[in-house]
Amino acid sequence: MYSPGAIQAADRRTPGAEQSAPNVVKPGVTKAVATKLSLRPGMETPFATWQAAFTRAASAAPDFVSLEIIPAFPGAVDWQVIQRFSSPEGLSRWVSDAGRAALLAELAAIEGSGQGSHPDEAAPDFHSTTTVTEVFATVVKPGQEHAFRLWSERIQQEQARFPGYMGTLVQAPLSLDVPYWTTLVRFEAPAFLDAWLQSSERKAILTEATPEVSSWENHRMTNAFAGWFANEQHLAPPPAWKQTCLVLLVLFPIVMLEIRFLSPLLSGLPLALSTFIGNAISVSVVSWPLMAVAIFGLGWWLRPPAHHRRRTELLGLSTLAALYALELLIFTYLM
Repeated sequence: MYSPGAIQAADRRTPGAEQSAPNVVKPGVTKAVATKLSLRPGMETPFATWQAAFTRAASAAPDFVSLEIIPAFPGAVDWQVIQRFSSPEGLSRWVSDAGRAALLAELAAIEGSGQGSHPDEAAPDFHSTTTVTEVFATVVKPGQEHAFRLWSERIQQEQARFPGYMGTLVQAPLSLDVPYWTTLVRFEAPAFLDAWLQSSERKAILTEATPEVSSWENHRMTNAFAGWFANEQHLAPPPAWKQTCLVLLVLFPIVMLEIRFLSPLLSGLPLALSTFIGNAISVSVVSWPLMAVAIFGLGWWLRPPAHHRRRTELLGLSTLAALYALELLIFTYLM
């Protein structure tokens, strides 16, 4: 059964791959693992204490990125601990860490009977900037939740057979005010995702959901700065690293000016309030008008023409380096 709220880890598979194949942790490749455990009823307080200790230990490990401890579904006794690291080496060190092993051994006192070892499975990397994610917001008709879960299980099994598949996250409705089932489907590249979305297999399964689903919407997340780099021609967005370079170019001088001129004026305010005011100004000025100006000025580099790509890339990087150097020179003198 596909459980709402659970992250289903999956290796990349090709059509025809065996669905029951385990999500094997691949040395030198895997950067995130899911550790499953089953909580004994009444052990919520000791489990909360264990969570704090496990999180503290993991966050102190080299290359640590994030840790999520989530139930299979609201109120469930089955949990998953998702541990993410920035490198396979960092994850490998953490998995073999003696302190981690000791913490997992402590679970014996709070877990249900029959729970022995805690094998790790590869977890999908939902924080990668090189992949593409399609987000689905689905409204399920009252009383059809069980049927919707069965249908979700079927569609996930099918999409996991397609090349480039990197995992699915399903979140049950958080409240009556937010009645959506949220599903994130991640693929290695837009071409792989489009192949699945346009496949006859998916279209056939979608027709089966009509009795359970009232409505749904979907939206693609391809980069962190999509709003700034949208375009009327619906062209592919610039690479994430170029977008980040441009944000740094316009954000750095704003922060330096705030340190030089704004911080003295806000020195009498509480730190949280003064920081909030500074950040609010920074975000506002970056969003409008500086990003628009930067994109207009460096648009030729963000999306270079194919026939002059190499020359344009080199010229753009040189221009960016010169602008960075100029900013550093100005603010070194000013400060």
